[in-house]
Amino acid sequence: MSAPLRVRLTDLEDLTLLELRSATTVPQRTRERAHIIRLNAQGWNVPAIAKIFECHEHTVRATLRRWENKGLGGLWETSGRGAKCKWLEADLAYLEDCLEVEPRTYNSLQLSEKLAQDRNVQLSPSRLRRLLKKKWKWKRTRHTHKRKQDPEKRRIKQADLDTLKQAAVEGYVELKYLDESGCCRWSPVSYSYSRIGSQKQMAQVGSRGGRISILGLWQPQVSFEYALVQGGFKTKRYIEVMDWVAAKAQNTLVETGRISVIVHDNGSLHTSKKAKQKWLEWQEKGLFVFFLPPYCSEMNRIEEEWHQLKTHEIAGQMFDNNYDLAMAIIDGMEARSVKGEYALERLIFNCA
Repeated sequence: MSAPLRVRLTDLEDLTLLELRSATTVPQRTRERAHIIRLNAQGWNVPAIAKIFECHEHTVRATLRRWENKGLGGLWETSGRGAKCKWLEADLAYLEDCLEVEPRTYNSLQLSEKLAQDRNVQLSPSRLRRLLKKKWKWKRTRHTHKRKQDPEKRRIKQADLDTLKQAAVEGYVELKYLDESGCCRWSPVSYSYSRIGSQKQMAQVGSRGGRISILGLWQPQVSFEYALVQGGFKTKRYIEVMDWVAAKAQNTLVETGRISVIVHDNGSLHTSKKAKQKWLEWQEKGLFVFFLPPYCSEMNRIEEEWHQLKTHEIAGQMFDNNYDLAMAIIDGMEARSVKGEYALERLIFNCA
């Protein structure tokens, strides 16, 4: 029977291992090995140490022999040979170019097949996901009109908008963003938690028709004013909202001397003949309209609020009628105002 393994430590070695055991910048396995060696030096035998660390006795003996043969350096993992890399940085750069440039979407399976076909490199979808995870995130894509934008017009308007933003920060103007959005009674099917072995199901409402439109004015972190209609907004309702805002702009002008500027897109609703006839009246009350360049909806900050409302407040629900949908929108708007700590006001149209 072989003699039991027992290490002898100097005072300096024992102090070094004690400090190494409590260090937070070294691997966990290295700290455990330092602890194993100290316990053995204090008189603990191999079976007792293995029981403490819930590992095999061979693991404890291997740790002690590593200390005897290599000393402190034996506590760290040595770099293994491993398998040869099946891909090059150029292969991953090729996929990244495809994801950024090509006008389509790819999942990991499609990327794996593309890499095998175009560059003769075999990588599994799961391996590709791990590689892309360092720089890329799997998320929903969005539609855009950027290809239709006029870069020069956008540059000029962006400079003007930046000036308005700075004026708003300095307290010279009240800057608000206006836009319309629509919500349907059917929500797109999305992911949800389901018990293993089953799949969550949502009952479809009787009719897919029905739509509630919301027209809002967003003054970031300050206030949100909005109105709801069934179907879509018409010029008459748009003018009613703007008259309501103009009345408040007039009060702001009288009380503070600040004008109000409303950022618009170029929708036909905002540039109709009847709307243009109201511009001078609104300006006299201190309300001015700033039009964004065509196809530049990303410059309108209220788009962020519509996304949050639909994604976090009313997503994943089916509504039997327009009333339930409208109430969900109202509740969602109130919830967002509480979270964002900004004022919320809704215009209720006269049914007459």
